[in-house]
Amino acid sequence: MKNYKHIFITAVSALALSWAGVSIADSSASKNTAQSTSAIKVQWKDFDDYRDVRAATEPKGTFHKRVKKSFDKFFNDYGKELPEGQTLSIEIKDLDLAGHVQMSGTRDFRVMRDIDFPRMEFSYTLTGADGNVIKQGEAKIKDMNYLYHEKSWKRYREGFYYEKRMFREWYEDTLGKN
Repeated sequence: MKNYKHIFITAVSALALSWAGVSIADSSASKNTAQSTSAIKVQWKDFDDYRDVRAATEPKGTFHKRVKKSFDKFFNDYGKELPEGQTLSIEIKDLDLAGHVQMSGTRDFRVMRDIDFPRMEFSYTLTGADGNVIKQGEAKIKDMNYLYHEKSWKRYREGFYYEKRMFREWYEDTLGKN
């Protein structure tokens, strides 16, 4: 009877894992059928070293984690735009978020003015599926007209819209034809 309980519990566990999207298949089989995928790999510095990644309404550490998580998700999603097998490695050297944190009594807030435009500095290397470098360089991007663009991009409601749109435009101008 103990054996039947163990088998039943294992079967129920496997069913629950499959509903959650977790595969319990043999890992050696998945190694043989693995395909090369495209990706953007990002290396961050200490956020305190960047020009302006200042929190306005939340603790600094929490804000930095939120910025990193938001950009990492963006880069992960955008990496799928690369041709199959290509990898874009980026080292973020400087980041200046759109706007400026203004102190007002007991509460700080980020004010968007045209003189506080977003900027990003990074080095990048684009490699092919064979590991050979396709393109590499340094980029210093900024969007001095960030407040005057139409907000028609589907990611408008996500955080850090101006910075992500600025990167997307750089990507399409610099790497979009690869």
